[in-house]
Amino acid sequence: MAGNLVSCKACGKEIAKGVKKCPNCGKDQRNFFMRHKIITLLLAVVVIIILVNIGGGGGSSSSKTASSKAAESKEKLYNIGDTVKTEKTEVTVTKVEKRDSVGSEFVEKKASDGGVIVAVQYTVKNVSNKPLSSFSIPSVKLVDSKGTSYDPDIDASSTYATETKVNNSKILSDLNPNIKVTGVKAFEVDKNAYAKGTWKIKFSNDVEVKVK
Repeated sequence: MAGNLVSCKACGKEIAKGVKKCPNCGKDQRNFFMRHKIITLLLAVVVIIILVNIGGGGGSSSSKTASSKAAESKEKLYNIGDTVKTEKTEVTVTKVEKRDSVGSEFVEKKASDGGVIVAVQYTVKNVSNKPLSSFSIPSVKLVDSKGTSYDPDIDASSTYATETKVNNSKILSDLNPNIKVTGVKAFEVDKNAYAKGTWKIKFSNDVEVKVK
């Protein structure tokens, strides 16, 4: 019988084990957590959240940092002549020309009625430690203020390459580490739209360069 008796926490008299209140002084015999079940539940939830954040915080932080850097890189608009280094390449738009035609008197490509040719020269350098296939070398597009992308005009691009004689870009070959090549592209767009809007060159590695 004595095993079923305990001393009251307040008055010290023997009371039955497990009773909520002392019958002599009325002192609540339960501990803090049993007396405040809602608070206890909230504390438990807070502890679980802290443990989860500690356990997965490293990866989450790294992921957020990487995403933040990618977003920052993507949002930044560079200028002609800026050298922009990414994970595998280093790109620079070196020259942009607005032309009515490209080529020479022997081989010439004229802009269509209402159009203008935007001729671009740029360089790409492989800054990684492995060869880059032709499919991994950044491609180039012209983008207007509305976000519309324009592909290069094949005829105008090849004629401009013949005229400038600076193009040594890789078509089917790999670009080896630390090798830099020069590429040229020519785009035909609406003359009035080009005169009024803001235009940029966008590489497929998300580097954007303002050309107008």
